[in-house]
Amino acid sequence: MKELSIIDAEKQGIKMKNHMMDNGEKRFRLVQDCGSSYICTITAEASGWQNSHYHLEKKEFYLLESGCAYVAELIHQQLQITQLKLDEVYSIKKGNPHNIYLDENSVLHTIKYGTKSEDWHTCIELDEMVKIICVKDIK
Repeated sequence: MKELSIIDAEKQGIKMKNHMMDNGEKRFRLVQDCGSSYICTITAEASGWQNSHYHLEKKEFYLLESGCAYVAELIHQQLQITQLKLDEVYSIKKGNPHNIYLDENSVLHTIKYGTKSEDWHTCIELDEMVKIICVKDIK
């Protein structure tokens, strides 16, 4: 087996984009030219809620490797909060506003696919609902 370099990946249209988020999360991304991406999120000591958003074309799913996570979705204008279970896949339907809460020491894998164009739209309405929720009250 031959190890491929970052240059080899870029020749195939795959780039690495890694970031430290404002809340301390580390996000390691592989992004393909077609718009698909894989993200490994590793939390800081206490990450909390991310930013609420939705996708019109992209599909998205999550796999929780370790720690504790919740998904908040607005479905038909109703707030639904689901605790992610370890090793289970959770899918988000196109158009559903959603947000993720990650507790400390969590690792979350995210896959997005479905369109080449940028497809991330903020959802202030869901942010206003979830950012006031203390997750300890729903655990």
